[in-house]
Amino acid sequence: MKVLYINNYRDGTGWANAGINNMLALDAAGVDVVPRAITFNDTDKEYPARLRELELKHTKRSSNVDCDVVIQHTLPHLYSYDSNYKNIGFLAVESYDFSKTNWQRHINLMDELWVPNKQSLETAQRSGVKIPIKIVPHSLDMSSYKETQGSKIKELETSFTFGFIGEFVERKNIKALVKAFHMEFNPREPVTLLLKTSKTTLEEVQAYCNAIKRGLKLRNAYKEETVVVGMMEHGDYVSVMSQINCFVAPSRGEAFCIPALECMALGIPAIYTAGTGVDYAVGHPVSSRWQPCFGTVDTLPNLDTSDTKWKEIDILELAQTMRSVYNKYKDNADYLKNDCVEASKRFDHKVVGEYMKELLNDS
Repeated sequence: MKVLYINNYRDGTGWANAGINNMLALDAAGVDVVPRAITFNDTDKEYPARLRELELKHTKRSSNVDCDVVIQHTLPHLYSYDSNYKNIGFLAVESYDFSKTNWQRHINLMDELWVPNKQSLETAQRSGVKIPIKIVPHSLDMSSYKETQGSKIKELETSFTFGFIGEFVERKNIKALVKAFHMEFNPREPVTLLLKTSKTTLEEVQAYCNAIKRGLKLRNAYKEETVVVGMMEHGDYVSVMSQINCFVAPSRGEAFCIPALECMALGIPAIYTAGTGVDYAVGHPVSSRWQPCFGTVDTLPNLDTSDTKWKEIDILELAQTMRSVYNKYKDNADYLKNDCVEASKRFDHKVVGEYMKELLNDS
């Protein structure tokens, strides 16, 4: 089996990371992968040495000629059908439907569509996708989350930490988390909120949080959030992540939350918006309801507009759930730890890679 895999894996984004892990999963299962990079950025970011090895192995432009399958892990309007291969599109979506984008027309040119979860499958069907759809979860090299001796954040060493990891965008709904945290916990309690984010500056995040706290009008002084902005070396990133006691994902939409899976690998449970692509996580789903998309000005003009919907988390229930987890942790410092680690093993590169290989062989 030889697979041509097209993705923007040099862009340093969550989307690129998903493509990287898909290719490494196939490679771990013994599939011959031919990586081909497209880009939406001006410069390349770092990517794994193993993919560089595969690129070097297939340096000739003709090295994709004898591939059996092409997986196009990019935006659907960029899909291109080639009758020399089995054509598979890979798509992750975060809202109720994408019919206004006309993506369904491009997807239906493919032989098959792969999506990372049930929510994306339902969205695709709702949007008019007619070809076969298979669920292929994202994956990680779980062995790379065992070492936690990198840099630490001193402020987190003596407190219970709720942690958020994700981009500073409207869809992630950081506002709901900041509201719930300060509504539920007073500054004297040994509880901290960590926001590890990107696509912003430290000053912008601090101003954003301060505006939310002024709007709450609960007290004159609030505990400051611990904010980390930008990229970190993997060892330091895992080390800081290991200081989190509970991961919180209040997202309005998630195709698949890689940080939630990373935390699971470290034995850290999650609180998350019910009905989103975090439903695989061990922890506590919080009630949500469909609301019109709003504020996604950083995406394509016809994607996630107010003509479609996403999930809005119940902030009061989020605050109550955070309190409940904190109380349970006080009684049991290993709360859900073993369950998280065991569940994360299903998403290891080798396990998911074998499943992907099985799907390819069956088709």
